[in-house]
Amino acid sequence: MTKTAPLDRKVRQQTNLLSSLVTGLVLSFADITVGISLASLIFSGSLAAFLPRGLAIVFLSGIIHALFSARFTSQDEIITVVQDNPIVLLAVAVSSIAAFISPSELLATVLALILVSTILTGAVLLLLGVLRLGGLVRYIPYPVIGGFLCGTGWLLVQGAIGTMANYGLNLENLPALLQPHQVTLWLPGVMLGILLFAAARRFHHVLVTPTILMAGLILFFVILGASGVSISEAEQRGLLLGSAFGQVGWQPPLEIASANWSAILGQAGSIGTVVLITVIGVLLNTSALETILHRDTDLNHELQITGLANLVSGLFGGMIGFTSLADSAQTQRLRARARTVSLVFAAAYLFMLFFGTSILAYVPKALTGGLLLSLGLDFLYTWVIVGRKTLSRMDYAVVLLILVIIALFGFLVGVAVGLVLMIILFVVNYSRLNIFHSIASGAEITSHVERNAYHQQALAELGKQVYVLELQGFLFFGTANLVFEQVRKRLETPGQSPLSFLVLDFHRVTGVDASATLSLTKINDLAIRSSFTLILTQVTGALQNTLTRNGLDTNVQIKLFPDLDHGLEWCENTLLEREQVTKMHFPIDLEHQLADHGFQKAATLRLKVYLQRIEFQSGEYLMRQGDPSDNLSFIESGQVSIYLESAADHPLRLQTLGAGTVIGEIGLYLNAPRSASVIADELTVAYQLERQALETMKVHEAELAFQVNDLVMHVIAERLMTADREILALHR
Repeated sequence: MTKTAPLDRKVRQQTNLLSSLVTGLVLSFADITVGISLASLIFSGSLAAFLPRGLAIVFLSGIIHALFSARFTSQDEIITVVQDNPIVLLAVAVSSIAAFISPSELLATVLALILVSTILTGAVLLLLGVLRLGGLVRYIPYPVIGGFLCGTGWLLVQGAIGTMANYGLNLENLPALLQPHQVTLWLPGVMLGILLFAAARRFHHVLVTPTILMAGLILFFVILGASGVSISEAEQRGLLLGSAFGQVGWQPPLEIASANWSAILGQAGSIGTVVLITVIGVLLNTSALETILHRDTDLNHELQITGLANLVSGLFGGMIGFTSLADSAQTQRLRARARTVSLVFAAAYLFMLFFGTSILAYVPKALTGGLLLSLGLDFLYTWVIVGRKTLSRMDYAVVLLILVIIALFGFLVGVAVGLVLMIILFVVNYSRLNIFHSIASGAEITSHVERNAYHQQALAELGKQVYVLELQGFLFFGTANLVFEQVRKRLETPGQSPLSFLVLDFHRVTGVDASATLSLTKINDLAIRSSFTLILTQVTGALQNTLTRNGLDTNVQIKLFPDLDHGLEWCENTLLEREQVTKMHFPIDLEHQLADHGFQKAATLRLKVYLQRIEFQSGEYLMRQGDPSDNLSFIESGQVSIYLESAADHPLRLQTLGAGTVIGEIGLYLNAPRSASVIADELTVAYQLERQALETMKVHEAELAFQVNDLVMHVIAERLMTADREILALHR
């Protein structure tokens, strides 16, 4: 075993190396062909003579991105290549520039446009990575991204036709495209593109696309030879890329000094769109790769590395590149080493840069055009055909709308419409979210102040005059108006108790737009007209300042409390005082207090024999968290609060109890340590029943002990009922 294990490992390493080399060669052939197609997309028409220069730029860019991919990516499976989306947009910008500047400035201006776009894109990617903003892509609505990609697919189809026939695919050029001599230029490429697209959808093997391209190349020359057309004649007819290859290779973009910079400035929108589409592409491809690899990828690291690669590429006048989802997925599926594959990519591009351009003169335009067409069809199929089944009607309509806008008015207008739709979709979708964490009355959700039994019974009815809305999420004009409508609905619902207090809790609110204060102002006006008090709880200082700036006096018109508990406590106290419940019935001694729980006064007199009367000053502990539970207390007068104490944080108030309440019964009966501390808020008188006294009572007065147990069970049951009401209210 010890001898064969190293041998097996060596065989596996050799197999992986061979697989990586073969995968790299096959994928690099396909990507080089795509690169030729993309270069032809920009360097066409009046720039066709400079196509070799464009190819050299693509090849050098490919070398740079491949080397960065081989050395610096966070995952072994990531392959980085020159990408089509930004180049398609640059081709649109180049067409716009070529229409109004002199031919002598055109090449320099186009080179400068490529350089500026790549450097700016690299800088933005690097900055986003450094600031750790890789998660931003998740805030872009999915259908808007789909619309952009769908529009890119249309532009690729247009560019493919233009590469082969020198006429773009639109209504104006349709008559010219249908001329017999033009049909022979673009029809073979269209057929090849459809075949490539269909085969790629049907078969997922790495050799499918290279095999079809090679077969198409061979078939082209077989048909050319059978028809008696020479190479030079085929070039004259526009069937080949041309013999200009090999005359001009890569050169430093020194011409940019004479570029028409005003024309480039006029394409600021296009450059910004290139940056936006690239950022989206990097993050989407990397995120999608996480799903394929079944592990997380450091998005911010990839942003930084991709940004640096594009900065270096831009300094050499190169083009934009980022993670290739298709190549990375193929590499992972074939268990090849992506870093080795990237090195093969770099070597292949290097060979083409120095030795391969003369061969490219014999590449049919139908080959490059067909490949572009297949890429465009893939985008369109994914979003127009598949999207119809996977997207909702609204999302699908957004994708189609952006596609139509791009097709009719151009990509920039489509981007502008997409950004507007992003805002609309955000408002619509966010407005669908439930802004209310809970909706309840003061009878269903109460403060943490435990009162005597009579006051609890009174508040069970009076609490219906309190309307509690616990808000959540972000408040802006759409969601804030829902709050106003909910309050108005409560006022207009027949059979409801009169509304005395409206409590809006902001504990779960993440932010408030300035426009939301208009709805709060409307609610306050409604409060004045309908004679109820508006109460805001857990309001931040920023929101309070915003309310004040908008004319709401938070000291007079609106009541503010630090949290919902204190707000509800104030409402309950106000209701008890206003209805004179406190004056009419406030049992001042233990006999009357226990009588409210059904305990006979005569039994209380007998019980007092076993109780110890103790006075506690304000701030004094009745019970300490963690101490043994050796007694329970009947609060005769004063007020105490229960606190959860932590060494790291300030004590957290859990509950407040007044006269006529019982505390400490759970720990006593379970014989468990105190789970919290009890501290007197003011001078408090309590009667304590010690464990030993309770045991003595069981021996000498078993009936009285049974009544005490019954009293404790009654208190626990009341607390459980209160908790149940709150839970039900929260889950409405």
